[in-house]
Amino acid sequence: MSDATRTLGGNTPTLPLTEISVEATDGPGKGARGILKAGTFFIGSDAGCDLQVKDDAVSRRHCSLELLSGEIQVKDLGSRNGTRYLGAKVTTARVPAGGAITIGKTTLQLKPLAEPGALPASDREELHGLVARSHVMKQVFAQLERVGPSDATVLLTGETGVGKGAAAKAIHALSPRANRPFFVFDCAAAHRGTVESALFGHAKGAFTGADRDRPGAVDAANFGTLFLDEVGELPLDLQPKLLRLLEAREYQPLGSNVVRRAELRVVSATHRNLKNEVAAGRFRKDLYFRLAVAEVELPPLRARPDDIPLLAGRFARELSGVEVKLEPTTVAAFQCMQWPGNVRELRNAVERVLAFGTAEAPGQSVAEQPGFIEARDSALERFEKDYLQALLKQHDGQVTAAAKAARLARSHFYRLLERHGITGRRG
Repeated sequence: MSDATRTLGGNTPTLPLTEISVEATDGPGKGARGILKAGTFFIGSDAGCDLQVKDDAVSRRHCSLELLSGEIQVKDLGSRNGTRYLGAKVTTARVPAGGAITIGKTTLQLKPLAEPGALPASDREELHGLVARSHVMKQVFAQLERVGPSDATVLLTGETGVGKGAAAKAIHALSPRANRPFFVFDCAAAHRGTVESALFGHAKGAFTGADRDRPGAVDAANFGTLFLDEVGELPLDLQPKLLRLLEAREYQPLGSNVVRRAELRVVSATHRNLKNEVAAGRFRKDLYFRLAVAEVELPPLRARPDDIPLLAGRFARELSGVEVKLEPTTVAAFQCMQWPGNVRELRNAVERVLAFGTAEAPGQSVAEQPGFIEARDSALERFEKDYLQALLKQHDGQVTAAAKAARLARSHFYRLLERHGITGRRG
């Protein structure tokens, strides 16, 4: 099949798109921009086109775009220099949202324009492991509910510790791939010298010590979801290979001449501003657009104080194994803090309170604060009583069963009950 008649199709996401930004990002026509809505959108050097691109290599009426469900149909209109997608000259191509085409010497990026934040807030307080009562986080839930069931590539952004990994798991759980693998690849933790092998696998003999073929993260996630955590740390020389995986669903293990196919969804996350990284030359622009077909920003914890009681209660339950109620003053203190470490820092703080009682009540002066020993003993005393009451309730007041669950001798358990004035049923 010749280039002139070749038709290419991408891995089509099913995310419904209402508008697409068509922007000339490189070449003589750089800066030209238009909005693709319903109907046919014409591009060329003629001023009568929907998007005029000032490039001598662009024909007067060069190509047309049509918005489909989750993709854009591109048609070359008999231009003299052709329309290219993935480097190949095409007559018709279905380009996934976030992709790019080249006309003449100018590159056009096709990126979703719809603002996810404009979606109405979800009415759910729990979404596959995520919890929220705040409006800002329920808006995030609405975004996740929308992108989850699709196969769109999603970029999760936000400060360190906001819960991007948990959001990625929620996206996977909402998708048709929920029963398939969910594999996490930490781009920041991967060793610089072995990151390509870890991601794409390697063939026997690829390097010293490679005594056999080894699969990588892409193989492990096949038919499921590959979560690229801290994707902004991916080395620049490896980024074209990730772009090839996203665009063509193809990859080559290190040291192999065999091109393999991958059937997976990619969700990525970063705490970096990738637009700034692109401007600084540390991240490829085309890769950014392809990763951010759908972009969801998770708010910092300080922007969602209404969620802190819910989160703190969940962490206390997870850490202790029973329903333990934190003191109202402790929860109030948590809501007054700024949490630079976000949700991860809150979990650590709850664990510290349960163990040592180090949370400070709001408005308490340094002189009024108890010393470390007093604070620890007071917190442990409260925790001990709450723990015993919760455990007895869980076992219908049966002391023997509760003592066994606590892994304590029954005599010791009785002494604890007596000290705290708690009664239970013998048995």
